[in-house]
Amino acid sequence: MASVPIKEQKEIDQIFEALGTRRKGNVYTLYFEFALSTALRVSDILSLRKKNIVNGYVHLRTMKTGLERVIILNDNCRKRMEEYLKDKNEDDLIFPFKRQWIHKLLKWAANYAGLSVQHISCHTTRKTAAWRFYIDSDHDIMKTMYLLGHRSPKETRFYLGINDEEVNRQLINTSWR
Repeated sequence: MASVPIKEQKEIDQIFEALGTRRKGNVYTLYFEFALSTALRVSDILSLRKKNIVNGYVHLRTMKTGLERVIILNDNCRKRMEEYLKDKNEDDLIFPFKRQWIHKLLKWAANYAGLSVQHISCHTTRKTAAWRFYIDSDHDIMKTMYLLGHRSPKETRFYLGINDEEVNRQLINTSWR
């Protein structure tokens, strides 16, 4: 079953809260915040080293597309990341986890928060970040496409789950009289 974006801030907050209860809660919540703040694929995040983050900017070449990216971190994420990285060496992995662990951790957090785990996966953070960016950009599909490194608006629309059902949910609430 494909992952879907988490569209409700309350549910995102619940996952943060759940991750924070773990023994390494500070690191897990930072991972979640970083993933949401950058919209990067899990494989790219797990390959990042301290030297890839300079003055609040993430520098990388994405694994899937080979695109060079420079992504700015928001102030909260940047401050938390700087604090976390201060004792690491330049070549240290930022998040020394396996993809399988992230998958398991996110499913656990969603379950702990009382959310359906059916559509939760490693890709959930990327889709959630893309959805929020799309909404905050006043539904700018082209900017969202660029954020994700997609080649077409159609690919991005499908990725966001914008289909007849999504459109109809909005239409039913639109009244002209």
